[in-house]
Amino acid sequence: MKREDVSIPSVVQLETNRKRSRRLGISGMEDVPWGAHLCQLYEADADLLETLVPYFEAGLASNEFCMWVVSESLGTETAKAALRKAIPQIDAYLADGQIEILSYRDWYTLNGRFDPDRVRQGWLDKLDSATKRGFDGLRLTGDTSWLSDEEWDQFIHYEARLDPVVGSSRIIAICTYSLRRCGGMRKVFDAVANHDFALIRENDRWEAFKSYGRHRTEQALIESETRLRATIEGASDGIITIDPKGVVTLANSAAAKMFGYALDELLGVDIGRLLPPSSCGVPERSASDFLRIAEKGFFGRSHQAEWRSRDGSSVPVEWTTTSIAFDHQKLFVICVHDLTERRQIEARLQQLHTDRLVAMGGMATALAHEINQPLAAIAAYLTVTQRLMRQPPGQRPASIEDTIGKASEQVVRAGKIIRHMREFVARNEPDKTMQRLHALIAAACELTEASAKQAGVRVTLALQAEDDHVLADNVQLKQVIVNLKRNAIEAMLSAERRELVISTALIERGMIRTDVTDTGGGLSEEARTHLFEPFKTTKAKGLGVGLSLSRSIVEAHYGEIWAEPNPTGGSIFRFTLPLAEREC
Repeated sequence: MKREDVSIPSVVQLETNRKRSRRLGISGMEDVPWGAHLCQLYEADADLLETLVPYFEAGLASNEFCMWVVSESLGTETAKAALRKAIPQIDAYLADGQIEILSYRDWYTLNGRFDPDRVRQGWLDKLDSATKRGFDGLRLTGDTSWLSDEEWDQFIHYEARLDPVVGSSRIIAICTYSLRRCGGMRKVFDAVANHDFALIRENDRWEAFKSYGRHRTEQALIESETRLRATIEGASDGIITIDPKGVVTLANSAAAKMFGYALDELLGVDIGRLLPPSSCGVPERSASDFLRIAEKGFFGRSHQAEWRSRDGSSVPVEWTTTSIAFDHQKLFVICVHDLTERRQIEARLQQLHTDRLVAMGGMATALAHEINQPLAAIAAYLTVTQRLMRQPPGQRPASIEDTIGKASEQVVRAGKIIRHMREFVARNEPDKTMQRLHALIAAACELTEASAKQAGVRVTLALQAEDDHVLADNVQLKQVIVNLKRNAIEAMLSAERRELVISTALIERGMIRTDVTDTGGGLSEEARTHLFEPFKTTKAKGLGVGLSLSRSIVEAHYGEIWAEPNPTGGSIFRFTLPLAEREC
């Protein structure tokens, strides 16, 4: 295990280590978390034995691998003898390799010189070996009384680089400094600066004093992490972190909501439960499936897939995965973007495109239906004219000119129908001008006159509003009236009584209301609730766009549209428009 770059551990690492408290063993001292880095300022070897013997006793009892790098004055044999008095089975621990006791020469000054990089890497190698052998972590101590004045600054720099390594690992370390060898307060301050706590003997007991520099660093990390957590929690995309086993260790609220979990429920879930069933029919994939896919060069690349929510329904997502190193293991951070809304929009656009094509066909059918009557009349008038023209010039009746005139009127009528139909399908910008609503209603009814006659519907216009001036786009409003009238005609096709009444009335707040009343089968409460939503229709072959478009037009004219049941049977569609202000 090699660790080239060293940085200050994040507060997530610090908090994770704090949750793994270990018994320190020293009288009067509380438990400490993994990552605790302490220094002991002592005066005599007896001070070391007083603290380090119970320190290692606690570590051995807690399934930790222990290393004691002793000073020259203390020596390895003295250390072993002290341990035997407190731990009768110490020789068994030594034989099993759970504890090593080394001279400083065999660790710090191997080959006659101090190599800080080699020593730092050596601690990590010992931790790696210990965890592979099944130990919980590494407990160590190293004495510094061998340091010369020339080596002091180099060692303090080494301690500064070692500190974040200890802080982010399953390591507990006590570095021991002889007060006599320190000589002055500068070196004491140097020693304390790179550690969490300093153990100092006062009034015949050991006291722990927190390093002010370390306290400030941790506070800065906590503040930074708070900002980071707020940023992650405020993200609209889901963020999920999983460990090498595929277990969710961190997630934000967006991820939990996306997959139907409460945030605390998502933590601890196997990532395989969020993955779709495999192609071979296995209902639930394992985390190893995901990790195997992610490690095949997929890191940092965007992918789309159908994941699963808590209730088993599919959630279309776009996801990316990155890996990070933490606590000597690899974690995976997954960013997930919910594609549900995008897919719905794409489906609606596709449906709208399809419906436009169908609508064009429907418009062609309507055009043929509406224009059939004037064309039939033209054909009849021209047939009569042709028969009259076969008579000798002197015997031709004077009514021949009237017949030709009537045929011409029907040609004009046919042209008007085609022009109005073209206005309906043309996508021009709204052109609001002063209009007479009653004239618009009459013109719209003329367009659907043939449909009403063919369906046997009796149409009555009760245009009783005293003032019908509105500021409106005449084509758009005619489109609303035509749509409402056609819907009413279709609603009465199976009814015995087929009566359609279009009426107007003035209401409060300077508004005019138009009612389209039919005697058809009526609408259910549920149908009225969704009546004006896009792609919602009560017709077997309806598009579900007409009423939605009508509402958009009416609301664009600052009015309202709604439907009510007809007390005598059928439905009443009503819409309001503001009256135009006219100069007196």
